[in-house]
Amino acid sequence: MLSDEQIILRRLEKLDQYVQLLKKLVSNHVGKFVADPFVHGNAERYLQLAIQTCLDIGNYILANRKIKAPDNYRDIFIFLGENDIISMELAQKMAPLAGLRNILVHDYLDIDLEKIHALLESNLSDFSRFAQEISENVLK
Repeated sequence: MLSDEQIILRRLEKLDQYVQLLKKLVSNHVGKFVADPFVHGNAERYLQLAIQTCLDIGNYILANRKIKAPDNYRDIFIFLGENDIISMELAQKMAPLAGLRNILVHDYLDIDLEKIHALLESNLSDFSRFAQEISENVLK
């Protein structure tokens, strides 16, 4: 049976894999990113997985610490911030990703690929920061 630390570490390793793949995909010029379904399709999927992995890690930690269960995905990030598991600044930056996850999963016909590319270019480091803060504050 895996320890709590091993469970979180396995997810952090997967998160890092997704981030590395997203870095490669977003290195494409926005025109190629939008025009090539292979590129943006993979980016959408790995972004969805990266967000879901963060949510899973957060939910696992909140449950283990017996913190009130969040009512929705967005609240997972907020509760992590309110309980000093991640910084509140990072929690507020990541909370909207819960909504993006829902769009990627359910409203995939309405995805603005240029916005996805821009988000990945400017905010991909938030996933690494999330992993770092989880490691520092949970896996001490």
